[in-house]
Amino acid sequence: MYDGAETCELVGTYILKHIFNNNEVRLYRDDGLAILKNKTPSEANRIAKDLNAEFHKLGLRVTTDAHMKTANFLDVTLDLPTGSYRPYAKANNTTHYVHNRSNHPTTIIKTIPASINSRLSKISSDEQQFTSTKDDYQEALKRAGHTYKLQYNPQQDQPPGSKRNRSRNVIWFNPPFSKHVETNVRRKFLSLPNKHFPTNSPFHKLFNRNNVKISYSCMDNMAKILNAHYKSTLLKSDERVTNSCNCRDPTKCPIPGKCQIKNIVYKATVTTNQEPKTYIGISDTEFKKRWYNHKSSFKHEHKKKDTELSKYIWQLKDSNTAYNITWKILKQANSYSNITKRCQLCTWEKYFIITANKPTLLNSRSELISKCRHSNKFLLVNQK
Repeated sequence: MYDGAETCELVGTYILKHIFNNNEVRLYRDDGLAILKNKTPSEANRIAKDLNAEFHKLGLRVTTDAHMKTANFLDVTLDLPTGSYRPYAKANNTTHYVHNRSNHPTTIIKTIPASINSRLSKISSDEQQFTSTKDDYQEALKRAGHTYKLQYNPQQDQPPGSKRNRSRNVIWFNPPFSKHVETNVRRKFLSLPNKHFPTNSPFHKLFNRNNVKISYSCMDNMAKILNAHYKSTLLKSDERVTNSCNCRDPTKCPIPGKCQIKNIVYKATVTTNQEPKTYIGISDTEFKKRWYNHKSSFKHEHKKKDTELSKYIWQLKDSNTAYNITWKILKQANSYSNITKRCQLCTWEKYFIITANKPTLLNSRSELISKCRHSNKFLLVNQK
C-alpha cells in the first residue's frame, strides 16, 4: 500500500471527526482510543455502532469495544478505576531484541538496553507496575546477550529551558557499517574538513567539524538480502525485457530493438566536427517516451533549457553546426521502491556521471546531489 501509515491516519482522522467533536480521541496508525465522559453504557454502545456504520459507508471495517474500564492501547495497559498504567504485550507475543553480537554500530548496541529501560519506566505508573511486568523484557535481553539489569527509573519532567535552539545546515555522511571493516571510517572522514578546508580557507564556514557529521547506516540482514535476490531473479525476470521495439521502421529505432525498455540509464553521444560530447540520463518509463521528450526539447525553443543536452543542441543549432546523436543503454536497474526506500536507478546514474570523461560530459555537477524524483509518484497527493 502506498504510504500506508499516513493513509491510515488520514482516513481515521477524517472519520473520527464526524463522530467525536472533542479532543478526547487519540489515534495511532490503525489503533484508536476514546475517553467518553458522563456517558451511560447504552450511549457508549450507540457511539460504537455509529462508528461502525461510518466505516461501512466507506467500504471499511473496524473492530470496536465500548464501555471498558481497562484498555490495552499499543504497548500500554490503562486502568481507569485505579488510574494506573503498565507495559503491555500480547499473550502469544515473543519479544526479540538486537543481539549484542549483531553487525550494528557499537553505539546502537550499547543504547538498546538503556532505551528499553527508559521506555518501560515511562509507561509504568509506579515501581510496582514496573516490577510486575519487567521479567519478560529482562529475559528477552538475556536471550539477546545483554547483561543489563532493568530497574525502575521514573522520568523527571524537565523545566523549560531558556537556551535558544539555533538551526544549522548539517551535511551528513551515512556509510554502511560492518564489523568486517577494520578501517576507522568515522575518524578518517572527520579528518577531511580539517585537511582540505583549514581555518584560512574561504570555504571553512561551509565545511567544518560543526556542520559535517557522520552517522552509520546498518547493513541488510541475511533475510533481506535473500528476499532481494529472489525478487530480482524470479519476480523481476519477466519484467526485464531485453528485446522490445514497436517502431514501424526498425532501421530508425533510436536503440535498435530496445526502445521500449524501462528503468534504464542511457548515454547520448553528440558527434560534430569537433570533439564528441556525452550526456547521461535515466528513464523509469519506456525509453521511447523519454526520447520523444528529448526530440521535443530540440525542436521547440521554449524547451531549450529542459536538460543540459538540449542546451548544447541549441548552441549547435544557433551556430549552424551539423550534429548527430546516438543512444546507448548503460544499465538497467530498479526504480524507487516504497518498500526499500531506495532508487537504484538514480544511484547508477550518479555512478556513471562520476566515472565519465569530465571534459566531454554535458551533465552538470549539481545532478550528483539532486533528490530522487521517482519517489514523488508514491506520495498520497499523486494517487488517483
